Amino acid sequence: MKLVFLYGPAAVGKLTVANELTRLTGYPVFDNHLSIDYAAKLFEWGSPEYVQLLRAVRLFTFKQMAQMGQKGLIFTFVYTPPSSDAFIRQVLEVCEASGIEPRFVKLEAPREVLLQRIQSPERKPLKKLSRPERLLQMLEQGALEAIPFVESLRIDTGEMSPAEAARGIVQHFGLEPLL
Repeated sequence: MKLVFLYGPAAVGKLTVANELTRLTGYPVFDNHLSIDYAAKLFEWGSPEYVQLLRAVRLFTFKQMAQMGQKGLIFTFVYTPPSSDAFIRQVLEVCEASGIEPRFVKLEAPREVLLQRIQSPERKPLKKLSRPERLLQMLEQGALEAIPFVESLRIDTGEMSPAEAARGIVQHFGLEPLL
């Protein structure tokens, strides 16, 4: 199974690109917010129990999809070092143990584009971050950085449409498109 791991800051277009990738490949999308919302219903956001459950749900899903013989899975994520590093290392361990081929894609866009997109009304019903000040805080914490210990395809979503980005990912990684 191929795990297409899309990461980047809030408002960079991860879910939009993921949905375009699904259209091209048929791979289902595991939106990061599904696991966040689930864990937050059971534990206080940010608590050790919350983080433990959040990671367990994600890693279990990756393993289970591979065991079920799925061709691929698309996952969206906001990487903020150094707190995300342990999870990324766990992802790599699960991938190796489960025969999953991880494909990391860092989506990026200029700060001004992110600040404009973060205020889009479409984000609120999805419970996505919509406050510019919180985005700026995340950017200061390193949300613009690439994961230093994995190879990542980098795509500027400020320069290309989600469909173009998805086609570039399919082409770069040789993903099998739907016929």
